[in-house]
Amino acid sequence: MNRLIATSGFLRASCLLLAAALSTVLLSSCVSSPDSSTNPEQSTGDVESDGGSDTSGNGDGRSPIATALANAAVGGRNLRFDIYSLERHSPEILVLNLGITNIGRENTYIFYTLAEFGDPNTEPTTPNGVSLIDMQNNKRHMPLKLTDGKTCHCSDWSGQKDLSPGESIDIWAAYPAPPEDVELMTVMTPVTPDFLDIPITEAASPDPDIVNTPVAEPRILDFWAFQDDIDGSSSRSETGDTTSIMLSSDVLFDLNESTLTDAADETLRAVAEEIDASSTTTVKIDGHTDNTGNDAINNPLSLDRAKAVEKRLKELITRDGITFEVAGHGSADPVADNGTEEGRAKNRRVTITFSK
Repeated sequence: MNRLIATSGFLRASCLLLAAALSTVLLSSCVSSPDSSTNPEQSTGDVESDGGSDTSGNGDGRSPIATALANAAVGGRNLRFDIYSLERHSPEILVLNLGITNIGRENTYIFYTLAEFGDPNTEPTTPNGVSLIDMQNNKRHMPLKLTDGKTCHCSDWSGQKDLSPGESIDIWAAYPAPPEDVELMTVMTPVTPDFLDIPITEAASPDPDIVNTPVAEPRILDFWAFQDDIDGSSSRSETGDTTSIMLSSDVLFDLNESTLTDAADETLRAVAEEIDASSTTTVKIDGHTDNTGNDAINNPLSLDRAKAVEKRLKELITRDGITFEVAGHGSADPVADNGTEEGRAKNRRVTITFSK
């Protein structure tokens, strides 16, 4: 729960990340800087070392500019992530250099650690899920891909599925560069707190192989806000003029049921009030499940749950002229790893999308 922004009264976030235009404060305690040992309020994340190795540097004398530990719920246990640089290798390309170190006493699995969940072309052994946030322009920069549109222009550790105690690997990923006046970016990964205000520097020796490799069209996405509720029951994202509210099916429904619970009503009332206050004329409702069971069960269950939310919102929304688009997707569009209970809980959801 390492990203996010409090923009709605019915959602509470424990760690904030928002566009500067909203004057929202980022909590810098999410990751540590190299001198964080002098500040007792700073933290390196949710996983503590079990004493397997040193926790500073990577063994070759380099000092990281930011460090965080993996969240054990979604990544390998006892992994430390160190950012060493974010460099301009050309006016069009930034290169992020980081390292992964096993600080535990046992081998640690690293497949899928930094992969991009939900992408059917995802590569389990590259950092294609690591993105850069340009808070100055409200943009999210995704790693560049080669001209096939699938292969990440970045490191690949396919020959090494895990790390032994004390072992490290170096990783790089290339990104579309932000405008020249942008000096700081936030680094977001699937398995750590956000690395805030990472400085952009000029590469002393730009890598011609990285710069001259043909790449596909850069992916630079609108970024406005994303928020997780403190208990994981809901989240929201705002991209451009679109709001998307993701509600946990575990709160809305009983197990394998499509009848709304009493607890769902308060949440849906808040959503209805927000829709009433918007200018939208179309509300999309999408039901999703985890991958437990099969499509014959999951597909109709996800649709029935979306229809139940539609029915209640129609009763709660007071404004006329709104149409609904309802769909059930079963387990086809996960947002988290179905290999963990936490991930499956995130995938059981109903998403409500509308314009502001």
